[in-house]
Order: sequence, then structure tokens, then C-alpha cells
Amino acid sequence: MKSMVEIKTEHEGRCEAFVKGRDFGRAAVEAAKAAECGFTLAQRTSGIVAEAHAADAEGWVELAAELKRRAGASGRAARTDAPARDAEPDAESGADGDGDEWRVDEKPDVTFDDIAGMADAKRVIREMVVYPMQSPEKARALGLAAGGGVLVYGPPGTGKTMLGKAVAGELACPFYYASGAQLRSKWYGESEQRLSQLLRAAQARPMAVLFLDEVEALLPRRGDGTSGADGRMVTQFLADVGGFRGSENVLLILAATNKPWDIDEAVFRTGRFDEKIYVGPPDAEARLAILLHHLGSAVVQDGFDAKAFARGLDGFSGSDVAGIVHAAKRLALGRAVAEGADPVVSVDELMRACNRVPRSITPAMLAEYEHFRKQRFG
Repeated sequence: MKSMVEIKTEHEGRCEAFVKGRDFGRAAVEAAKAAECGFTLAQRTSGIVAEAHAADAEGWVELAAELKRRAGASGRAARTDAPARDAEPDAESGADGDGDEWRVDEKPDVTFDDIAGMADAKRVIREMVVYPMQSPEKARALGLAAGGGVLVYGPPGTGKTMLGKAVAGELACPFYYASGAQLRSKWYGESEQRLSQLLRAAQARPMAVLFLDEVEALLPRRGDGTSGADGRMVTQFLADVGGFRGSENVLLILAATNKPWDIDEAVFRTGRFDEKIYVGPPDAEARLAILLHHLGSAVVQDGFDAKAFARGLDGFSGSDVAGIVHAAKRLALGRAVAEGADPVVSVDELMRACNRVPRSITPAMLAEYEHFRKQRFG
């Protein structure tokens, strides 16, 4: 049985041979496999040896990205020389039609103004994408390009998915959505292929937002207990994202997770998700905005103090607050039907709804996020 070092050496040799034959596409595949072996060796060792394997693997990832770019450039040149009927598909139709199954056809009708709180997340995304698109001359003068990667992490129900939709609504651009579970396949090699198709489809657009939900399932920490498929997915992502550098297209990759500690360490390095944003429970002001939004046009009992009620919901997530309002509305409807009265939400029904909808965020959960943030990002 061959050792991991021997397997890695074979991939390196095949990569070199394909480069000499100017078959950059297959060379990129071999470089990615060599990187995968390197990361595996880093997991199996420790100290300086592990650091050396990891650094070498990063080098192979960068080479795979460069080879993918060269393969793409060769393909575009070949298509330019081909007859008109073989011309490259229009960018608006996606990359050969692959990956567009994840495009959300209906434009999100949510913008930043519709989201309560999340000031840091909104600021970072405006700086990375919105401002460079609004003032391209100023961005170029500073050597800044629009797009990039943002990882949003925090407890469930805090609006991370809504943020992704708001970005697409703010920019009025195509919106791609996929969860880690959706991209995974039981067939060998298909998960990596689906991931590449999705990334290429999003990048084929002049401007697009790609939202990766439950990203810990897509890019899990490699090591004991993880499968070879997990390692291939991570390596494929690193190579593909590296291959987007220097592109004229604007692609914002926004990833969300409730379990950032389960994501592979290589994903956090510069060039992948340059911004990591913690989204915690909404503050009193945000809870009030969520409360009023979901109450909408419903009539509430006279004397109801919405601000005081929102202050009493400390520790509830945004989805918890929405759940409380809808539970109260159902109680009011049942009473109105039984009594033949007008549908009015009472304060008592709102208080009873609080008992029906428990807090989904616990102090222990918040402590876990705080520990991760200090340990990983300082």
C-alpha cells in the first residue's frame, strides 16, 4: 500500500507532465489532488512538520488556481477562433447552463433597510461591493476591486440568510443560493463537480451574489473522522476561489454558518473569506423593529407599550420574536372567532405567546461563540 507521501509525489509528477503538454485543465486537477494530500499530511503530523506540509499544500492550491485560469484562457482563445456557431455562450445565460439550477429567478425584494441591526455586516458589504460599484473611479484610485468573500457566523435565527437576500436586493443583481447539504452527493466526485459548476455559473455574470448556507457542511474541518470527499470539497473550493482573482466580474461570496468551529482552517486564510462577521442576537432597538414589522397592520390592544415589550425579549433571536407575534395573532384569531369579536391582539395574548416560544439562544451558546471568536480571531 502506497504512503500518502508517495501518492502526493505521483500527483505532482502527473501535474508537471500535463503542464509540459500544455494540458492545463488536467494539470490543475493533479495540483489540487497534491494539495489535498498535503493537507492530509498536515493533519497527521504536528508542530513544524505540520506547518511545512500546510504551507506546501497552500502552494499547490495556488498553482491549481493559476492552472485553472490558464486553462480557461486557452479555452476562450480556442472558442474565439472557432466558427460562429461554436461561439462562447452569452454571460447572461450562465456558464454553459451548468450551475444555474441554484439561481433564484425571483429577485429578492429585501434590502438593508428591511433588516434590523447588523450594522457591522452592512458596513462591510457596502465597503466591499456597493461603494466600489457606485464610485468606480474612486475605488480604482485606491486600487480596490469590488467583490470578495464574507463569512457570517452566529446563533441560529439571527437573520444571516436574510442578509444574503438583502445584498442581492440592494445591488439588483443575480442571486445564487445553495446549502452545503444540497451540494453534497453520494456519487464519487460529483460533489466537487457541482460546487465548481455553481461557482462558475455565478462568476459568469457581470455581477452576482453567491450565498452558501450551512457552509460547515460544504467545507468541513479535515482530519480524523472526515471522509476523502470532505477533503476534495475543501481543496476544490480553495482552488476555484483562487481562480477568480483578477477577474473583471464582480462576485460576492457570502457564507453563513451556525458552527464556525467545524469549518476547515484553510478556509479562514486571506483570499477566501477576508471578512468574518459575528451576528449575535438582536438588541432592544432591533427587536422593536422586528416586532413592529411582524405586527404589521394588526390591531393591538390600547395601552400596549411596544418598546417595553421588546426590552423584555432579551435573548430572543429575530425568528423567535417573529414566532411570538404569529403565535399571539393565532391566539387572537381563536378568541375573535369564539366570541364573535373584532380581531385585536391583546397584551395577555402576547405574553402567553412568549411562554409558547422558548428562547432559541442560550447563555452557554453565546459563550461558545465568544470563545471561538477570541481563540480564532483574537
